[in-house]
Amino acid sequence: MRLGLMAISVTWFLVMGISSAAQVYQTKSGTILASGRYRGAGVTAVSNHLFMHLNYDKAEMHLRLVIPTIITENDSLNILLQKLAGQELFFSGKMNIVFVQTKSHPKQKFSTQGTLFLNGVNRPFSFNSVLEHFPRGNTSCILSGDFVIDLHQFNVQNLLPGEEKINVKFNQLVLKRPGE
Repeated sequence: MRLGLMAISVTWFLVMGISSAAQVYQTKSGTILASGRYRGAGVTAVSNHLFMHLNYDKAEMHLRLVIPTIITENDSLNILLQKLAGQELFFSGKMNIVFVQTKSHPKQKFSTQGTLFLNGVNRPFSFNSVLEHFPRGNTSCILSGDFVIDLHQFNVQNLLPGEEKINVKFNQLVLKRPGE
């Protein structure tokens, strides 16, 4: 009897874990694009290693980017970025919506507010986001965001001499919920 009760308990916890996990989407290969100025010239940087954790039910977003995965078309800037081994950017926040709608919906524009951690500095941070329904295969929507990081506020110095701001954009596919 005790063994049967334990088996039922374990099964219940596994089922609950699976149903909870079904409301969370993760990717390790999201794309992020940054633009700014380096030595007086415009520069664009890209990384295909954006990690995103998206909780559909709570409308929470967590982003992580390892800085040396960023690549530009400028060799001297790439060398500077590679010297930042171990440096990461983290964002954790809540989208200003009740939940992430994966069924058909009009374009939703909202703010995302949370905390940005970069270079050992933690600061309140917000940016604009858009969730656009885009049903293709197992994809339901495209989540995009754009923001400006003031490097001076995060004590990043000498990375972009004479320039302090970087414009950042990301687009992320949002999968359909199981059963949709």
